[in-house]
Amino acid sequence: MIERTVDFERLRYMRCGTCSHEWEVDTEWLDRFDTGDEPCPECGTDCTSENCPNFWVRPQDPVHDDSTVRDLYWYHSSTHAVWPDRDFDPTAQLTDDTKKMMEHDGLFPGAVERWAARQRSKALHVGTYEAAIENMLRRMTDQSDAGSQFYLHRVQLRTDCVIEPGIHREPTDFVGDAQLAGKCGPGVNALRYVNVHEDPSNVSLAIEIDAVWRVQTIPIPLAVDADDSELSAATERLLAEAGKPAVEEPPEDGDDQIEQLFRRHRVPVTPLAAEAGALREEVADRLPSMRRARFNVEFDEAGYAAAPSAFPAKLIGLARLIDNPRAVIDALAEQPWRYV
Repeated sequence: MIERTVDFERLRYMRCGTCSHEWEVDTEWLDRFDTGDEPCPECGTDCTSENCPNFWVRPQDPVHDDSTVRDLYWYHSSTHAVWPDRDFDPTAQLTDDTKKMMEHDGLFPGAVERWAARQRSKALHVGTYEAAIENMLRRMTDQSDAGSQFYLHRVQLRTDCVIEPGIHREPTDFVGDAQLAGKCGPGVNALRYVNVHEDPSNVSLAIEIDAVWRVQTIPIPLAVDADDSELSAATERLLAEAGKPAVEEPPEDGDDQIEQLFRRHRVPVTPLAAEAGALREEVADRLPSMRRARFNVEFDEAGYAAAPSAFPAKLIGLARLIDNPRAVIDALAEQPWRYV
């Protein structure tokens, strides 16, 4: 099996939708492109065009070859400890009231079952290690999963999985769901696509469960040792601020009436919460620039006293998923395989 080199700061590959020019870019170029300050170097098309440059796969990427796809380890992050699960029941999360609403009090009988069938037929997504970690960070920031427990799954595909020829654009709809039926040839259970959201310009797969052979799983982030020096220092910083009262912001010269009103009604931040925010920013600043905006770790001030080290341990553990991927992959390698 092939384990790819992990590199969160690799150059990205672009393809212009207007002139088909292809080239590599760095993070700084992408920042300028997103603000309209950097166009395609060949034809001048910028980010405002419908045919603007977008991420694409390198011609020399080995995943163009089907046998390489089957020989690679693939990754997925999820809040489910067992994934993929042939016994997955999407209706288990629905209340009786929700089911009644979906069926409009009996006007649409079977609506819940049809919805569940669509959920079970959705394609699964696997990608690079980097894509899996970035997917978790995106969900923590954008989908109210900042406090959720995540799991990292390492996947081996079946040697007889059937792969759709070529590499495609991401086959998802507006809510991020993908169905392979109607998009692939008969018997196909794996489709390559260029990921433009996580680890952009690298290939991910939309697969059916029958393409998966076996899976290894660990909870992430990894636990941080209680005697870890970085954890001890961060915990001491929080302990030094715990119990101090919140201080209201003093008015500033030049405040208009609206700002004065906001200040009067703004909930004062305690020194403990402020220090937690400072720790979060310091750890985020260590990360590659494309990941900093997605580094959102929830601080539970009400529950802080019960576990003073929990918040800094999560910060440090999340950062080490990026700083030290070898430790994570080694931890996965120690886990038993679960055959799907």
